[in-house]
Amino acid sequence: MVSVTSNHKPASSCAVGELALDARQGRVGVVMDAQGGRMYLRRPEGGREWEASPQDLRPANPGEARAGLSRGAHTQQ
Repeated sequence: MVSVTSNHKPASSCAVGELALDARQGRVGVVMDAQGGRMYLRRPEGGREWEASPQDLRPANPGEARAGLSRGAHTQQ
């Protein structure tokens, strides 16, 4: 049995707990989990998780991180 740990990096350069840019959706989120070849993210301020392909993710650069963190919870996507 294989378990997912916080330093698991499947086909993506992003680990669980890191801030990442989902290039396909143009959204910044925290990587919450990785299972079955998919990554699960949630906006930094909370909200609903979304699913992304590891190939669509990369670490958020400082500008993207600031933009993602500055959006209030009122901007639900």
